[in-house]
Amino acid sequence: MKTEIFLALRYLFRGKAKHVSFIGVMSCMGVTLGVATVLVALSIVNGIDGGLMERIMKFRDHITIESLTPEKLPLVKETIERWEEVDFAAITLNTQVFAKFNNTIVPLIVKGIDFEDRSGRQLFYQYIKEERAEEGFFVGEGIERRFFVTDTIEFYPLKKKLQLEEEKVRGTFSVGLYDVDNYYLVTDLDKAKSLSSNYVLFLGVKLKEPFEADKAKEKIRQEFPEDIFVSTWIETNQALFATLKLEKIAMFIILSLIVIIASFNIFATLTVKVVEKTKEIGILKSLGFNNREVLSIFTLQGIIIGIIGIFAGSGLGLAICFILKTYPFIRLPQEIFFTEFLPVSVQLSDIVLIALVSLGISFVSSLAPAVRAARLEVCEALRYE
Repeated sequence: MKTEIFLALRYLFRGKAKHVSFIGVMSCMGVTLGVATVLVALSIVNGIDGGLMERIMKFRDHITIESLTPEKLPLVKETIERWEEVDFAAITLNTQVFAKFNNTIVPLIVKGIDFEDRSGRQLFYQYIKEERAEEGFFVGEGIERRFFVTDTIEFYPLKKKLQLEEEKVRGTFSVGLYDVDNYYLVTDLDKAKSLSSNYVLFLGVKLKEPFEADKAKEKIRQEFPEDIFVSTWIETNQALFATLKLEKIAMFIILSLIVIIASFNIFATLTVKVVEKTKEIGILKSLGFNNREVLSIFTLQGIIIGIIGIFAGSGLGLAICFILKTYPFIRLPQEIFFTEFLPVSVQLSDIVLIALVSLGISFVSSLAPAVRAARLEVCEALRYE
């Protein structure tokens, strides 16, 4: 095999004609740019998805527990708070109001939080941007910007007989999630209950390990088999996760076409090599090289191009990701994304997958010219000029 590798390297980079070596270098550059592009694109997608997941897990409950008899929820809370896997649990309320901004009516969700519960209060207060009163609504930053909210907010509670009411603005908050910052009001639990009798009361649970939510759910259902409905954050956001996964797969397939296009350079390079080295192939066969060994020489050339392109492309892609992460300069619309600048997150699994796919494409691209070289007859090859 050492002989085959030596000849493969010699044929690839030391051809008699200068243009052949140039084509070999261009083939490596094509694979390099393709690998770098795929790596950077997937790292950006990982950064956006990872930041979104982080905020979903921080603001929203990992497990939501509802009951046909809401009076049972304090008992459930007291029980599961003692479990090792539970960080804390808090009773929360959701209802809806129709806010009035000049001539515009906008449906908004009101989230009631027990501010006397230290854990629930600390969780929410990390998102507070400004607090200017002791009672009233905390308004999402997106709502404040869109409708120029100042000291009060007018709204219709969710009642049969709609009647316009007014409440003070206690402050503003920003979670970084578009649907929360633009459609949520937050207030004290008792205040939220007083708005309307039409509300949903539930127990929100935060886990120390969010991805263990399914196991915790089964444990809760075994402990409280009756009158309890339990859902996890994974189930609630299942559509979002499926969309993100499909987006990443689609992007990987589309961007892999760049590597496939680059592989045509490998095919062209090896085809030229076979034509130029026809006489040398005849000499090798006359010296005792069989078809398998000749096939190996030209297949190895494609693999070598792929390996060089993978290492160079990975290095270039990691360098670009490092620059984007260390010196952010590409801005994003904050009303849609969670951050001001383009996020980047490199994952080892992506690098391995890109390397394997690129190597496979390089190998397949080299097969046709290699098979052609292996099938050359000694007499025809030696007569070739």
